[in-house]
Amino acid sequence: MDPKTDKILPIEGMDARRQQICIDATGLLAWRGALAGIQRIEDFMVRAALADPDPDIEVVTLDPSSRRFRPLENFEMEQLGIHEIAPFRQRPGRKRLAALRQAFEAVRRYPKAKREADRQLASLVTNGRTGLACTILRLFLRAYRLWRRAGLTAGLFHPGREHTGERAASSTVLISNHVMVGETMAELSRQTWYIVFLCHDMIPTMRPDLVGKGKMQSAFGPNLEALVRSGAAAFCTSEAAAQMLGDHMRAAGIHLPPVHRFPMPSLLHEKASRLGTTSRLDAGEPFVLYCSTIEIRKNHIMLARIWQQAIDESVRLPRLVCVGRWGWMVEELSAYLDAHPRLKDQIVFTGPVSDEELIGYYRSASFGVFPSHIEGWGYAASECLDFGIPVIVSTTPSLIEATGGLMPAIDSNDQAGWYAAIRKMAEDHAWRSSLLERIEKQHRPTPTAASWAAIKAGLKESAYRQSEGVARYWGL
Repeated sequence: MDPKTDKILPIEGMDARRQQICIDATGLLAWRGALAGIQRIEDFMVRAALADPDPDIEVVTLDPSSRRFRPLENFEMEQLGIHEIAPFRQRPGRKRLAALRQAFEAVRRYPKAKREADRQLASLVTNGRTGLACTILRLFLRAYRLWRRAGLTAGLFHPGREHTGERAASSTVLISNHVMVGETMAELSRQTWYIVFLCHDMIPTMRPDLVGKGKMQSAFGPNLEALVRSGAAAFCTSEAAAQMLGDHMRAAGIHLPPVHRFPMPSLLHEKASRLGTTSRLDAGEPFVLYCSTIEIRKNHIMLARIWQQAIDESVRLPRLVCVGRWGWMVEELSAYLDAHPRLKDQIVFTGPVSDEELIGYYRSASFGVFPSHIEGWGYAASECLDFGIPVIVSTTPSLIEATGGLMPAIDSNDQAGWYAAIRKMAEDHAWRSSLLERIEKQHRPTPTAASWAAIKAGLKESAYRQSEGVARYWGL
């Protein structure tokens, strides 16, 4: 951004004359752990964009020094485990000495940047290699930054000049969730004609009692409102998410921007199709599957109570297999499991598993359950149908949408209703067979190509609208 005119500058390394659409990979690069939910969708979009031969598509990350987006380096693509990329996306290798000069120049120009900037600069110089050299360089950069900062405060140095006088680029960036809830969002939201965002849900504002208490959760609502006020378009993962967004903004008195809806891709089923592993497997012993992060919102506690009720009543239910990492606000569940040790034989918590292992669970489960209190989509519910197994879901609108209204739905607080439905699904083979037949006749997995085409079309539409605004702004 030009400090004299407050006009937006082009994305670093991009041609200002082209109308480009960009997918932000900042969140993926910062993520540590197995992909789930939001990260799976962002990973899908980044991979689709990198493999797309369209030269107006780019994948970027937010530079923590300049607060500007830049294209990914080769080592960052490798870090994400992405090898299927269009040939022209391969970037020429950086010469070490030139990269080192650029790193120290970045520190000089942006002395107030935080430690993450030093880490990224050191990675750029060392081409993503970790080790002693990278660590020493990072410490040198940090020391130089602190020295520059102290000198500016003491009046010994003059502030480095920002880029000025450049024409605004017509670039639309679909920001990652990591950026949307980050500290830089207030600054980015002022760049009204090139930021769009992905709306998975409005759970942190609608049900704050069901989310962890942290900076990212508390920043969610204000950052999203700032984005919408700026005119940023929304890309919603479901009609339910779009409805949540609209309800929230109307209640806040904020005019809703353009909203795009795209079909959620059947990522796991498509991978299973490539591997030739979509047919049913004999599990030997029947089991019920719940694939989800373990947190208070997902309502595992009710399932634990149901399985304990079955034990108390000498009712034999299939084992419950819970796939997913442990998240926040699980103290009540942990205490309940400790107080009822017999559940250890009836409920299995696998932790995160590989895609191949998860495909195996879907292929062999008797049926699925998804009793979450609130969702933006509910991936495991639609994945059950993709693999041809019935699933009982809660009545939250997104889960009914994810299963096409084909599956039984029960209020997430109705333990008696869930207990009866789970027993019926386990014992009434005719009913379960009728649900299987319904899935076979009425459900089809969503190809990833169809999802990417819808996202790309929405982004191009947003880019066109925003380029018209840029042209009017610059008098072109």
